[in-house]
Formats: sequence, structure tokens, C-alpha cells
Amino acid sequence: MAEAARSFLDRPLARGLAVLVFLACVAGVAWLERARFFPPEAASAADDPVDACLAERTAEIERMLAEGLIEAAQAELFKTRAAAMCRATAGGAPPGPSLPAD
Repeated sequence: MAEAARSFLDRPLARGLAVLVFLACVAGVAWLERARFFPPEAASAADDPVDACLAERTAEIERMLAEGLIEAAQAELFKTRAAAMCRATAGGAPPGPSLPAD
């Protein structure tokens, strides 16, 4: 007789359903945040046009430095300018703060 007085929420079936709902919620959050939990593989440097451009320009600057056409300070300046140019031509954003437009 005491068994008939128990509420549905006090029965093992209700607790099992609660566990299943909890696991479904955890699975849903994991699915929605899968990119954060499991980041995609990074693209190779050959696929990135900015990296390809920068590698080409850096090789040219190193060659000029080795031939004695430019000094080390000029080479560093050329590398920073080449990085900015490669990002601009490939559509990438510059690494620093942007200047306001006039």
C-alpha cells in the first residue's frame, strides 16, 4: 500500500529519465561548442597566400642582405613593410591597431 502512495518523481524510472535528459543536454552543448573543444586542423603554410607572399619577400630580402646591397637595419624595415604589403594584398587584417579614416 505504501508503494501506491509514492509520486512518479520518486521512482527509479523518473531518475533514469532525468539522467538521460542530462546526458542529452551535455551532448547538445558539446555539439554546439565542438569547434572550441576540438579545433580544426590548421591549414598548411602553403595554402595561406599571406605566408607564401611573406616567404617569397623574405627570401628576396635575405638575398639582398647576403649580397651586401642593404644593411641589417634596412632588412628589418623591409621585412616589416613586406609583411604589411602581403597582408594588404592577400586581404588579411594588419596585426596592430587600425588608423581612423579621414
